[in-house]
Amino acid sequence: MKKETVIAIFLGLVFGSLLGFFLITKNKEEEIKKNKTIAPTGLLTEKKTSANQKINFQPLEITDPNDSSIIDKNLVVLRGKATKNALIVVQSPIKDIVYKNKTENFSLELPLALGENVIKIVVYPEDKTFSIQEKTLHLYFIKEL
Repeated sequence: MKKETVIAIFLGLVFGSLLGFFLITKNKEEEIKKNKTIAPTGLLTEKKTSANQKINFQPLEITDPNDSSIIDKNLVVLRGKATKNALIVVQSPIKDIVYKNKTENFSLELPLALGENVIKIVVYPEDKTFSIQEKTLHLYFIKEL
């Protein structure tokens, strides 16, 4: 192969790569300009609440039973605190419970399976500006002999 042919192929590859890179970057810039902005700056307004609509955030607290508790009955009362008017979903090996919290305190009866029970509690607040909260409890139901 002649020297001129090798140089021509090399220069063709270099200039072709540069042209391809330039076209791809310009195309991406055009796509970004065409897309809608999710949260335009300057147009966001804060949610106004009056004194009557004061929203209190209560983090999810499980007061009874404690995590890793050993229980000798097949029924346990789950007590805790969550944001008012939140949707509480409790998932256990035996039963799933969906509960609308009218006050900050809640109390639910939950059946237990023999052995380890992994109970997942998820709170979905009514106000969507608050995030979803989750807790997992490990309870052990062991029958007395």
